[in-house]
Amino acid sequence: MLASPTPVSGRLPGGSGWVYEVKWDGIRLLADSTDERLRLLTRTGRDVTVAFPELAALAGLPDALLDGELVAMDDRGIPSFGALAERVHVRDRRRAAALARTAPASYLVFDVLRLYGVDLTGRPWTERRATLDRLELPAGPFRLSPVYEDGEALLAATREQGLEGVVAKKAASTYRPGQRSTAWVKVPHRLSRTCVVGGWRPQTDTTRTVGALLVGAPDADGALHYVGRVGSGIGRAAQRDLAERLAPLTRATSPFAETVPAVDAAGATWVDPELVVEVEHLGWTSGRRLRQPSYRGVRTDHDPDPVEAR
Repeated sequence: MLASPTPVSGRLPGGSGWVYEVKWDGIRLLADSTDERLRLLTRTGRDVTVAFPELAALAGLPDALLDGELVAMDDRGIPSFGALAERVHVRDRRRAAALARTAPASYLVFDVLRLYGVDLTGRPWTERRATLDRLELPAGPFRLSPVYEDGEALLAATREQGLEGVVAKKAASTYRPGQRSTAWVKVPHRLSRTCVVGGWRPQTDTTRTVGALLVGAPDADGALHYVGRVGSGIGRAAQRDLAERLAPLTRATSPFAETVPAVDAAGATWVDPELVVEVEHLGWTSGRRLRQPSYRGVRTDHDPDPVEAR
């Protein structure tokens, strides 16, 4: 179940019947414990169990399916997707164990969809939360995501503390898997979106070092629309990683539905639109391009955000 963007920028829904939680900046994760075996699944259904061995104790839960956010702290002590970006792609068990010690993650649980084999998705949030509050989580990096009644106070506090934002939830809402619902409303403090890479430009005075990404957003028919050039935030490690990922995708022509402006397309190498990345930005220009976009990392756990109305 996905949250819908707030209809009015920066404003939470209010009144009776709403509760509020912190919008954590991490990786959305389902923890499925069946027959003492654990599977950790991202939003796209990708199994990342091997990558996070510190969550293994969840296998002891009684036939349960939890929903929550996996978070790690940046150098400021604030949850950040960037702190997890390297870990989510790991497939080697020994490397995963080493990273669990040096860059540990925590699982913040905010919903329970099944317990003792009983499907809870058709029950109201209040009942699911009460069940979750009674559930004894195993020892480990697990805790429940706190719930608040004063949304405006939480919005102000999360802004002051540099957190990502707030999610408002209707207390009577059922859980609708795979749907983006207006019963959950998200209000972020900083804007970000997942984009598809359609091309890249080399760093100045080089031919193979990735200096900027040309990114787009798909529409309902699958056409890819150009939304901007992203150069900020691509460090040396990211340059190497992106070069390896993009090289096999090279193609002769642009994958974008419209002509990319010459100032952005100059020297570009076009690629099949398969790689999804997260981009932070300051909104949109009048020409429907991302304002001051900055690269945050590759997202194999997330589908690209669709093109917005023009």
